[in-house]
Amino acid sequence: MKRNTYWHRHVREGINNFKRNGSMTVASVSSLAFMLFLIGLTVLLTLNLNHLTTKVEENVEINVYLKNSNSADLKALTDTIQSFEHVSSVEFISKNEGLQSFMESLGDEGAAFQTLKEDNPLNDLLVIKTKQPQDVTAVAKQVEKLDEVDKVVYAESVVNPLFTSTKLARIIGVIFIICLTLIAVHLVTNTIKLTVLARKEEIQLRKLIGASNHFIRFPFYIEGSLIGLLGASIASLLVVIGYCFTYSYFNKYIDIAFLTLISPLPLLPIFCLTLLIFGHLIGIWGAVSSLRRILKI
Repeated sequence: MKRNTYWHRHVREGINNFKRNGSMTVASVSSLAFMLFLIGLTVLLTLNLNHLTTKVEENVEINVYLKNSNSADLKALTDTIQSFEHVSSVEFISKNEGLQSFMESLGDEGAAFQTLKEDNPLNDLLVIKTKQPQDVTAVAKQVEKLDEVDKVVYAESVVNPLFTSTKLARIIGVIFIICLTLIAVHLVTNTIKLTVLARKEEIQLRKLIGASNHFIRFPFYIEGSLIGLLGASIASLLVVIGYCFTYSYFNKYIDIAFLTLISPLPLLPIFCLTLLIFGHLIGIWGAVSSLRRILKI
């Protein structure tokens, strides 16, 4: 019973401190909410960038146009290419299949190319996919050296800049998240530090009459935790509203197969829970940092 009373007293004191420091609490919560909102946006942007990049990379392939192909030569060529270190799959598309696919992609206008079926000008084609998208250039150069190959196409001018830009974007995103996190911790720490300094004499008096550091710290932990949780809750609400609106708009007006955002479920519940835990830990850390000097820990 005494133990329950002990914890109840500390929790009540922490809540009272949270309410009593009105303007500073509002400033701290709003600042933290804003920073966590920016962190949330950056994380979701980074996750979706990785998602979109993966989709694009999955569609990176090498088109190998053949000079002439019979079944024996084709089998040997396919086996040779499949034996290359970085090759994942090799698919053969005959020139008739290629023409049919081209006509279907044009819809009604494709009927105008019916006459080409009798004298098909296209080449037989091998579509190669690599184990890693970054291996496309190396594999393409290997394939170009084969005698049966007429031409190799793999969007060379697009592939390398794509990989470079996406890698840079990921690095910038991580750095931005780290910087925002440090700023958020700094804001909470300074706000709680002001409340600690305002009660410095009270804290020192408690130490003089024998109060332990843990006894003094705990109410501040509660206060920091409340600031962190409330700020994270506001940020989570804003992130959910913003992401759901963006997801709905994106699906409604952008109809490209590989350009899709990550579904809100189960992403947002997991993300919001993570944000709440993160906000809670930032609040606790702010309290720890603020009290360290005064308590000489």
